[in-house]
Amino acid sequence: MPAPLLSREEWETLTRLYAAGQRGIDAQGGRYPAAGPWDALRALRDADPPLARELFRRDESAQTLVFYVAITEAGQRYYEKNRRMYNLFYPPR
Repeated sequence: MPAPLLSREEWETLTRLYAAGQRGIDAQGGRYPAAGPWDALRALRDADPPLARELFRRDESAQTLVFYVAITEAGQRYYEKNRRMYNLFYPPR
């Protein structure tokens, strides 16, 4: 059975994560507003296989942890395989 289509918000969020690459998008106030709506991120994170993941890295200069969200390898493959189709369904704004 084919996987269900991503919603516009999920696709636009995946597109932003793809553009950010492995560096990902840093959290702000415990969320990731620059990546997209939390519901879209959660759907990508909870997909099987996951298309996004939440991670952290140590910022040595500030002596803190930086939480961020990044695309997974499965997410990169999904984006590259389906980009043309989704751009027809959801033309870039």
